[in-house]
Amino acid sequence: MTSHCDDELTTISREIAAKQLSIENQATLIEVLKRNGHDIVEERSSLAKERSNLARQIARQLRLLQTRCTLDE
Repeated sequence: MTSHCDDELTTISREIAAKQLSIENQATLIEVLKRNGHDIVEERSSLAKERSNLARQIARQLRLLQTRCTLDE
């Protein structure tokens, strides 16, 4: 792999890790709010969007690994 490809993969990996942590924190908050009797409809919707965005980032990372990085060899 080229240095550019390595750099891009490193950046994407960091973004994915940050998004995963954010999602875990958001899920924990939702559980606490739920236990305390709060309405969590909006929070669950937001969490679903974040999970969808994470899936897109992971797919982007996979495409990068499958195409550009292998073409650069």
